[in-house]
Amino acid sequence: MGTIVIKIGGSTVDAAGLLRELGQSIGAILENNFPVIVHGGGKDIARQLDLLNKEFTFAEGMRVTDAQMVNVVQMVLSGDVNKRIVNALLMENVNALGFSGVDAGLFTASKMFVKGQDIGFVGQIDTVNSGIVDFCNQSKLIPVISPVSRGKDGAIYNVNADLAAGELAMAMKADDLIFISDVPGVLIDGKVKRNIRTSEIEELITAGQITGGMIPKLRSAAGAVQRGVKRVHICGWNGSQTIHNELTGGESAGTVIHQ
Repeated sequence: MGTIVIKIGGSTVDAAGLLRELGQSIGAILENNFPVIVHGGGKDIARQLDLLNKEFTFAEGMRVTDAQMVNVVQMVLSGDVNKRIVNALLMENVNALGFSGVDAGLFTASKMFVKGQDIGFVGQIDTVNSGIVDFCNQSKLIPVISPVSRGKDGAIYNVNADLAAGELAMAMKADDLIFISDVPGVLIDGKVKRNIRTSEIEELITAGQITGGMIPKLRSAAGAVQRGVKRVHICGWNGSQTIHNELTGGESAGTVIHQ
């Protein structure tokens, strides 16, 4: 039974009909795999912040998050987005359980700094307690996880979903970590780069060829490969066969990260 960690982004969640296809694709791989879904929700967070007339900035792909904003992030991710995904899976007869990094102490986080800059209530994951995910596996439930996490002091942190998926995949020694993105793969000079070695990633970032949200995604992928995850994929969504194709080496159209 293979353990597969699947990260879906907020823009992916928003795409018309995608959640139904996600439910179908998860149902199709259940016989031989235990899929774990980690999700973001950046577009939904941005919409809510716009309604509140709250401006925000990013530092190396991380949303700078103050005390008011972290409450909005938790409400949107752990509430609205999480339950939309669970509901979509249930509609396709996939028995799912939604929770966040806060629940059962799944993720313990601490304040993250970007090049020495304090970016507020943004966390990096220090420890993973996968007990609740193991319970789901034993109970034949598909976990749907919001990356919002807590610190030892009880503070709530906005954790990047790519980094959360990577940490969970490493802790569970996953066979595959699949990042479903709103782009078809890692684009270099406008073309999908099919294979990237972990040793190339920081050079590509420094050269300005990797920017924005792809920075934490690739750093997470590199860490995962270096710490035992067998394969990391970054790909777009290509219908209900997307996950099956990535796992079987079928019509993979994205990028694979390796040592």
